[in-house]
Amino acid sequence: MAHDLDLPRTYGLEPVLAWDRNRTHVKQSREYVLGPMPPASFIDEFLPVVSSDRGSLLSSRKAFAAVPRCADTPAHVYEPLASALNRCTKYKARCPGYAFEKTIERSRRPERLGYAKPHICCFTSENVDVVRRADKVSRIEFGYAELFIQVAASPLTDYFVDPEPYADVPTLIAHQFTRTFDDDQAYDQAERAWGLHIAFATEVFARQHRTFLFTVSVFGTFARLYRWDRSGCVISAAFDIHEHSDIFSEFFWRFSQLSDAERGHDLTVQMSTETEETLFGETVRAYVALQLEASGEELDKALSAHYQPGHVTKVAVHPVGAGGRETRDLLVSRPVVSPLHLDGRCTRGFWAVDVKTAKVMFLKDTWRTPSQSETEGDVVGRLNVLGVRNIPTVAYNGDVVDDIVPAHASTAGFQETRTNLYITEPWSRCIDGKDVYVSKRRHCRLVMGTVGYSIKTLRGTEELLYSTYDVFLAMKDAFEKGSRLHRDPSAGNIILVKEPDRPIRRGYLIDWDASDAVDETGVALNGGRVGTWLFMSIRLLDGRDADIKHTFPDDMESLLYVVFHCALCYLPHSLSDRDLTTIHFEFFERVLRLRGLVGGGSVKLGNALDRGITKEITWGSASFAEWLNTVMDYHHPPSTSLYAYNDKWNAATLEAFWSQFLETHELERDNRVVHRISKVSRYDRNSPDTPTPPLPSPISEPKRGRAESSPDIEDARAVKRDRFGDEPEPEPVDNALSPSSRCSVAGLSDFAILIGEFGSSTTALDHLLACYSDKVLQVNSEAAIITASTYLRTSTMAVQPFKLQDRLADVADFLDRAGHNPRRRLLTRDGEHTLFRRSTKLGTLSERCVQAASRSAPREYLRLAFPRWVSVSPIIMSGLPDSRPFRNTPRMRGSPTERRGRSNQHQHQHQLAYGTRAAHRPWY
Repeated sequence: MAHDLDLPRTYGLEPVLAWDRNRTHVKQSREYVLGPMPPASFIDEFLPVVSSDRGSLLSSRKAFAAVPRCADTPAHVYEPLASALNRCTKYKARCPGYAFEKTIERSRRPERLGYAKPHICCFTSENVDVVRRADKVSRIEFGYAELFIQVAASPLTDYFVDPEPYADVPTLIAHQFTRTFDDDQAYDQAERAWGLHIAFATEVFARQHRTFLFTVSVFGTFARLYRWDRSGCVISAAFDIHEHSDIFSEFFWRFSQLSDAERGHDLTVQMSTETEETLFGETVRAYVALQLEASGEELDKALSAHYQPGHVTKVAVHPVGAGGRETRDLLVSRPVVSPLHLDGRCTRGFWAVDVKTAKVMFLKDTWRTPSQSETEGDVVGRLNVLGVRNIPTVAYNGDVVDDIVPAHASTAGFQETRTNLYITEPWSRCIDGKDVYVSKRRHCRLVMGTVGYSIKTLRGTEELLYSTYDVFLAMKDAFEKGSRLHRDPSAGNIILVKEPDRPIRRGYLIDWDASDAVDETGVALNGGRVGTWLFMSIRLLDGRDADIKHTFPDDMESLLYVVFHCALCYLPHSLSDRDLTTIHFEFFERVLRLRGLVGGGSVKLGNALDRGITKEITWGSASFAEWLNTVMDYHHPPSTSLYAYNDKWNAATLEAFWSQFLETHELERDNRVVHRISKVSRYDRNSPDTPTPPLPSPISEPKRGRAESSPDIEDARAVKRDRFGDEPEPEPVDNALSPSSRCSVAGLSDFAILIGEFGSSTTALDHLLACYSDKVLQVNSEAAIITASTYLRTSTMAVQPFKLQDRLADVADFLDRAGHNPRRRLLTRDGEHTLFRRSTKLGTLSERCVQAASRSAPREYLRLAFPRWVSVSPIIMSGLPDSRPFRNTPRMRGSPTERRGRSNQHQHQHQLAYGTRAAHRPWY
C-alpha cells in the first residue's frame, strides 16, 4: 500500500481515525449491498463444481456442533470454529490445502478498531508459515488472506435481517434488508461489527491484486456468505450452521477446489525475477534523484515511497488496437495511491518501469464504467494531438483481459464486476426504502509518460504560483482547443515535474476521467455535481439543483481554492494550528444537509462578500498576499470596487494578470512551512491519544499538561470550586460508559479549561463546537449544549449571559429542525441527568427556512435560518446531524411533588438571573 513518508505507517490507515473510517464504510455500504441471496444459490453461482470426486471431504454431520448458539465473548465462537475448519485426517480435510489461523490473537490491541484483525483468516499451506513467522505488529495477514471470517457472540449483532420464509409479496417488497434497532447500544455493536468487516475487506483489496473476494460472518451459530467486487457486495441469507452444516461445509470444500483466478486473484500480475527487480530499483532511484535533486539518506527515504525490496511485481497491459497480440509488461512495487474504499473506480497509481524500454512511466490501474463513450486514455490522447499544454502524455492503455473463460464463450473477455448482474433478482431487498442499484465496472489500465510528485511537495511561493499557472494554461487550452472542461481541478490532480529546461518544476493537470465536452455556449453537456468537495465553486455547492452543469468559471474558481488551500498548508502565515483547523473545516469541508438536500459553500460565499476569512490572515509573503487578494477581487469584487473589477472573472483577464505578475514579482523559492490540520474530532475514542495534538479532544478526558500553569485556568477552576463548594472534581470517565455519558460528565471540566485558555465563554463555546465534525455530531452537538448550559447554571462569572444564551438558542433551533429529539440532558450538581423540555415553538422559523432554501440565495437562507448570524461562526456553519434521537435517558428522581419543587426552584433562579422579561429565554 501507499506509504506515509512523514510517519512509519501505511498512508490512509491511521489507527486513531479508524472509528471515523468505519462509520463512513457503513454509511456507504447501504448503497451497494445486495441480499439476501439464498445460500445454496450463492454457492452454485459463485463457486462452480470443479470435480465430483469428494473422497477427501470430511463428513459434515455435526461438523460445527461445538460452536455455541450464543456466547459471552467472540472467543467462545471462533476457537471451536477454527478447530472444526482445520480438522483433518490422513486423507480427508474440511478445506484441503488451506489453514485457518486465529489472526485476532496476532493483534496488539484487538479491542481497538485501528489495530484489530479478523478473527479467522484462511491461508494457503504455502503462505501460512510466512504469516506465522512475521511480526505481530505487521498487517501481513491482509496480504496473504484468501478469505476471512468475522465472528460475533450473538445473532443480535447482525446488521442485516432476512424476511420471514413464507412472507407474502407485499411484505417482501416492503422488507428492509438492514435491521432496525430500538436500542442504541445494540446498534453501536452491530455498526462496529459491520464496519470492521468492510474495513478488513477494503484492506485486503488494497494489499492484494484482486478482482473479487469471499468473506464469511458468523453470529453464534448463524452464518452469512459474502462476495465483494468493485461494484458492491452480494450477501447470502443467514443460515444455522448446526442445522445446515452441509451448506457451510460445501462452501469451504468448493472454495478449496477453485483456481487462483476463481478465488479472485488477478493473474495478469506476477512476481518479477531478480534481474527485473534490480532494473526497477536502479531506474526508479535515478529518476527520484533527478526529480528531487536528492542524495544519501534523503534519496533512500524518497525511494521507499515507490520501491519495497522483495515486493516487485510485473503487470501486463494489453494496449488498445493491438488486437490482443501485443502485451506490454511493467514493473511496479509500492503504489503512490491506494484505494481506501470498496466500490467505484478504486484507482491505484504506481511509478512503473517499462521492461522493454527501461523508462519510468506512470501506471493508473482503475475500474471504469464500460458505458462511457470515451476512456480517459482516449480523451487525453486527443488533447495531446490538439497541442494542449501541461497535461500528461499517453503511452498506451487498454482493458484488462480476464483469465476466466465463461462456459458459454469460446474466448476470454475482460475483467468485469458481477454484483451488478443481481440488482433485479427477486431476493434482492430494499435499503432505506429504495431498491439498491449498482453499476457495472470494467478493469482498465492507463500508462502515461509523465511522472512527477504531488503539488503537496511544493517548496515555496514561487513553485506554487508557477505550477498552478501551468495548470491554468492546461485548463484554458483544453477548453479553447478541445472544447472540454476538466471539472475536477484539485490538489490531488496536480503533479510537479522537474524538466531540464526549467529551474522550477512544471505543473501538470492529471486525471481527466471526470472531464466533459461542452456545447456551443461553453456549458458541460452532462449535468450533475462532479469534482472534489473541498474545491468546488460556490455555485456548484448549492444543493438545490441536482442537474447543475459545469462551466469554465467554475473550474477557475476551483483552481483559486487549490492555491488558497496549498498556501494554508505549506506557506508561512499568522494562523495558529487551532485557527487553521477551524478555517479549513468551515471553508473547505462543511456540509449542510436539509430535507434531503446536500449543499455547502456558505463560508466561501461569506468570504467572497466581505473577505471575513482571508482578511484576518497575515501571509509571510507579501507578493502572495497581493496575488490572492487581486484574484479574489476578480472573482467577486468588493462592494467598494464593483466598477473597477466588473467583468474581470474570465480566462483572458486572469491569464494576462497572472503572467504579468510572475514576470514582475520576485517570489520566495524555499519558504515551505508545513502546517498540520488536526483531525482530533474524528479520533477513535478507544485509540491512544497522540503525544501533542493541535486541539484538545472534546471526546476524551481533558488533558492538563501546559494548561496547569495558566492563571486563567486556575481562576476558572476556583470559580467552579466556589460554586460547588468542596466537592471533588469529576472522576476520570471509564471507556465502558456510553459516548454521551462521557461527554456530559467531562463537559464541564473541558469547558472551564477552554474558558481560561480563550479568555471568554463565547469563544470557548465556538471552539468547542468547532471540534465536533458533522461525522460525530450525533453525540457531540448535544454534548456541547450540555456543557455550555451546565456552565451557565453553575458559574457566577460575568459572561454576558444574553449573548451566550443567544448562541445556545441558535444551536438548539437547528438541532430541532434536523429532527433531533427535543429532550436535552443537563448535568446537575450530583452528576445525574435531568430532563427538560423546550417551551418555545420553532415551526414558523422552520417553514421560513425551507421556503428560503427552495427559492432564495444561500445568504438569504442563512439569514432566515439563523437570525442572529455573525460573520463566521462554527455554530452557524455546523452541519445538520444525521443521527438517531437519544434514547433511554434516565428520568428525574423523586416523587412528582419533589420534581415540581425542583422545577419551580429552577424557574425562580432563572428569573433572578435574567428577569421576568428576558429578551432571550433559556432554550431548556
